[in-house]
Amino acid sequence: MASRQINLFDRVMKILGRHYAESFLKLAFPDTTFQLVGTLENVEITLPDRRADFLHRIQIEGEEYLLHFEFQLQHRADYPRNVFTFSGGLTDQHQKPTITIVLYLERRESDPPSEYVVQIGEWVIHRFTYPIIKLWDYTDRIRSGELREFAPLLIMLEREKTEAVLHQEKELILQETHPQKRADSLATAVMIASRYFELDWLWEFFGEEVEQMRESGFITDWIEEGIQQGLEQGRQQERQQGKRLLLIQQLATKFGALPESVTEQIQRVTVDEELDQLGIRLLTANSLEEMGLNGGQSR
Repeated sequence: MASRQINLFDRVMKILGRHYAESFLKLAFPDTTFQLVGTLENVEITLPDRRADFLHRIQIEGEEYLLHFEFQLQHRADYPRNVFTFSGGLTDQHQKPTITIVLYLERRESDPPSEYVVQIGEWVIHRFTYPIIKLWDYTDRIRSGELREFAPLLIMLEREKTEAVLHQEKELILQETHPQKRADSLATAVMIASRYFELDWLWEFFGEEVEQMRESGFITDWIEEGIQQGLEQGRQQERQQGKRLLLIQQLATKFGALPESVTEQIQRVTVDEELDQLGIRLLTANSLEEMGLNGGQSR
């Protein structure tokens, strides 16, 4: 399940990179005029086990470049070398200069490196630099609505992971007027928030937006699975509550008015087997004490 979560997370990040390439570019190069002219899909690279889902074609001052986004949760020691080889492979294969922008998502105190260096002692032989974006530096601009396209990331970028942050995320996402982008952003918000909140609670929190999320094809199976799990859990809770109420009524019929402590004890039972055992014990018990219902823990 953990690997599936990682794969889904990778997919939702790529959706943001696809929908909002221009916004990411403005963060990396705020003083540069550029034009997004196209997208290359499913790009194979002449490196083992490497593939880019898409590359953007951009023009800057009349020259065309390839643009590739890399999203990183946490920095890895080998990552600068990977950026170097990946960018070089794309440049050689497509015969166009490639711009790789690395976006870091989980807050860290020190800046991650932005270069790959080969050196002998203090002698630098080669240096390959690349732009990095620390998205947590932009939380104020996201909250203000200036960068609302990054709202699904807000819960990850804020220091405090609270329900209030999710409320603000949802408000910002619902301002998106493009139906497909809005659906993808809602689904992305749930996927990212599932790192910090229980899924059944999240499906309830985003309950009014579930139908919109179904328009998001990239994690449809995951969404449907989550909805079904939430519904099943709800049905199970209803069944258990029905058993508890029936048991309380049967006890009152047999033993008279129940102490509040006994009623509370039964309401705390959340395992079907325990409720079933209490029901069986009721058939032969002559007192609440024989059933273990004296305001303490049931046996």
